[in-house]
Amino acid sequence: MSSPSASRTRLTGRGACLLILSLVALVPGVLLPEPAAIQLGLLGLCLPLLAYPLARGNLRGLRISRKYADQAFAGQLFPYEVHVHNDRRTDSRGVEIEDSLAGPAERGMDAAVIPGESQVERTFSTRLLRRGTSHRARAMLVSVYPLGLWRSELELRDRVEMTVFPRPVPPRELQEAQDAALLDVDEAESARRDWTGDFHGIRGFQPGDRLKLIHWAATARSGRVMVRQFDRRLPEKFSIVFHSIRPDGRKPTGPDAFESAMELLCGLLLHCQERAIPADFTASFMDWRTVHIPNPDDLDPALRQLAAARPVPESNASALLHAISATEAGARVFLVSEVPVREWEDLLPELPFDITCLSLSELRVKRTGLYLANTAVAVAAAAAAQVSIPAQP
Repeated sequence: MSSPSASRTRLTGRGACLLILSLVALVPGVLLPEPAAIQLGLLGLCLPLLAYPLARGNLRGLRISRKYADQAFAGQLFPYEVHVHNDRRTDSRGVEIEDSLAGPAERGMDAAVIPGESQVERTFSTRLLRRGTSHRARAMLVSVYPLGLWRSELELRDRVEMTVFPRPVPPRELQEAQDAALLDVDEAESARRDWTGDFHGIRGFQPGDRLKLIHWAATARSGRVMVRQFDRRLPEKFSIVFHSIRPDGRKPTGPDAFESAMELLCGLLLHCQERAIPADFTASFMDWRTVHIPNPDDLDPALRQLAAARPVPESNASALLHAISATEAGARVFLVSEVPVREWEDLLPELPFDITCLSLSELRVKRTGLYLANTAVAVAAAAAAQVSIPAQP
């Protein structure tokens, strides 16, 4: 429920002009003297004085309540209702309502009459652009009743308790950029692909492809070596870990980087839901607790953590390494951070499984016993970066 925070009544341009003209008529009328001019001047001076208490009381007793969805994603439209209540017995007239949560097209609402001890309402769709669980709301009620001589304003401040999840970054765009980057990094990388899923089609041979995948009939027809292509098998489980570790203890990254990381985490969780992949979610802002998601259709516990997340800068990687070592066998591990990969990749030990590390600015591929190759890649929507640490032989 809203509460008044500021109220004021000031003279409008029309009222100021009326006072000036009244004085212009009154002064010559007194000096000449001219009774008609004196009466006209006195009437012009009396009108603002009589209108002032009506203008000031026109907004008294008004308050605003809102009805909205319990939860939504940032930028997602949801139904929204604004109710203006009049707790007085007398009517309020000519009230304009501007609500900070309404969209640009709905901010100029007006009510010709708000009956006493009653209410008026407006229903429309709006959206919130920032994640969170509590949002500031501000409403401004304006009236120039009566006669437009005075402008009364009543500011109402409130907080909307609504869970807004981060805007999800589509993971398929991330995956496409990741695949393209791996193809350009090194020829031997194609040998690490998993072609043991469902048959997808036939394509041209690439360096590093297995000889047993050659499709001899297609090769004979086309005159060049063709190989079978298979879809990747879906992992049994995702293990998603988030951290904000800066080993050098430098100043933390800005809030925009953290927000982008939350969007990337949200996209990964929705990716699990779309593919029906169970997941475990561990994060530094949850004190390194793990949210288990055995049913991908029920993401609310994890998404609520993202909505309420606040950055927790750290310099010690012991909790991160413990979280990674607790990963279940067969899970695909995603390590996400708003800190650039180059600042913390050396903290990762040699592990018996692959890790996909996502940052916001670069792509780096690290393989055991080989050189470190840097490749600049512009990633659509997320500008995501990957580090691939292959399993030990």
